[in-house]
Amino acid sequence: MINFIICDDHKIIRENIVKVVHEVMMRNKVAYNTHVFDDYDSSFIKVMKSKMTSKVYILDIEMPSGSGIDIARLIRQRDVDSTIIFL
Repeated sequence: MINFIICDDHKIIRENIVKVVHEVMMRNKVAYNTHVFDDYDSSFIKVMKSKMTSKVYILDIEMPSGSGIDIARLIRQRDVDSTIIFL
């Protein structure tokens, strides 16, 4: 199962990303989950630190609470295998 972890502070962008992920994954008939966040808060960090497999992060670079680049560094400290996509 692929876990898409989406974080953006704009609701419309989050909704569009989820829509695109859904359309692509349904065509390929691959099991997936989406985890959607509006900030790099404690709930995001909890999912980031979880033992989920096959994570794909779709991150906004500029967020109210910090930089997506800094979050990517934290992700890489814990997980070198996940894919990170910046918006």
